Amino acid sequence: MNVIIRPIVTEKSSLQNSIGKYMFEVKKSARKMTIKKEFEAPYGVKATDIKTQITVEKARSGGKKGMIVKRPSAKRALISIEKGKTLDQFKIKQK
Repeated sequence: MNVIIRPIVTEKSSLQNSIGKYMFEVKKSARKMTIKKEFEAPYGVKATDIKTQITVEKARSGGKKGMIVKRPSAKRALISIEKGKTLDQFKIKQK
């Protein structure tokens, strides 16, 4: 897989899994149609809707000495699948 980097597992994304929406981190240069093709091939489920979001780089102070820590920018894709279908984000269908 060239476009999809990894699934995002958070509290909010886990709640969305129950209604058929799955969140993945994707490359910044990825378009919605390429994300759809890369998702449908290994998982074997049809994507009905794709929403993308780019998070901006953030700096905050943290650690013992108050060092500045940067969170890098990233692109996320929220993929909706057909009703009644589910998938395991960590198991990919073998060809």
